[in-house]
Amino acid sequence: MNAFRAALMAFLGFILLLPVVASAQQTDTQKPTRIVTKGVSVGGGLRLDIHAPITVKRQSFFKPGKKAPVLMYVHGGGWIKGSREKIYNLDKFATQRGWMLVSVQYTPVPRTNIDGQVRDIVRQINWVRNNISRYGGDKRKIVIMGHSAGSHLVSLIAAKRLGGPLRGVIANDVQAYDMVAYGGMRGSLPHVYAAAFGSNPNNWVKWSPVTYVRRGPAGGLPPFMIMYSGSNYDRRKTLARGFAGDLRSKGARVTLFDGRRYSHGSIARGIGTSSQVTLAVERFLRRAFR
Repeated sequence: MNAFRAALMAFLGFILLLPVVASAQQTDTQKPTRIVTKGVSVGGGLRLDIHAPITVKRQSFFKPGKKAPVLMYVHGGGWIKGSREKIYNLDKFATQRGWMLVSVQYTPVPRTNIDGQVRDIVRQINWVRNNISRYGGDKRKIVIMGHSAGSHLVSLIAAKRLGGPLRGVIANDVQAYDMVAYGGMRGSLPHVYAAAFGSNPNNWVKWSPVTYVRRGPAGGLPPFMIMYSGSNYDRRKTLARGFAGDLRSKGARVTLFDGRRYSHGSIARGIGTSSQVTLAVERFLRRAFR
């Protein structure tokens, strides 16, 4: 009898809990903020992550989802390390504004060199252009953005005109726009730069974005936003503004962001958290995605 009573009480307790569990599940599904698809294979051993706003989801047969402009992000890590998962606050920043964030990866040095890293990223840009509509992205509206080493790589890709038609480039805080000038300012390369660029000055020229801007024709370059932090401020400002001047001489529209109040890390973390950085980046992107 005691066993029967215990079983009955347990069953009644389970019945009473059902509405609570169902309600919690309904709350979770009623207010999704974004759709995340991680580890999408693009071939060549490369994978990317897609963070889409919920607006791309089809509501019904008569209400298709809205295509979202695409912000492609290339991580930092001194060319020798880093992860596509280190996106700071960019996923929330993008999706809250109806944009899609695509975070890409590339093979680190010394498993490849900078040419190989460029090929990795270009492969993913091309994949996005050919496939992102299946995930709700707008293939006509692509901006590439990088921080640190990623900033150098997106600048090099755009300067060499390898990324196809781009709405814009955001280069967030790097000193590698002109490696000859950088090496001359310092007297020698720090370890992380030496590991990526080597000691041959010919490679410094070959892998400097400014080389291809100066040698290239006028016109055809996407709009640039060049950001520089307060870390080694005077040198960063000089190199960033020098690159901006070369871009402008070829007809490119350039927006400069003087981030003297920020460190090399906080200027990346600030997108989505610092009102000053967030507003500057948002303004550039809204114009680029029009």
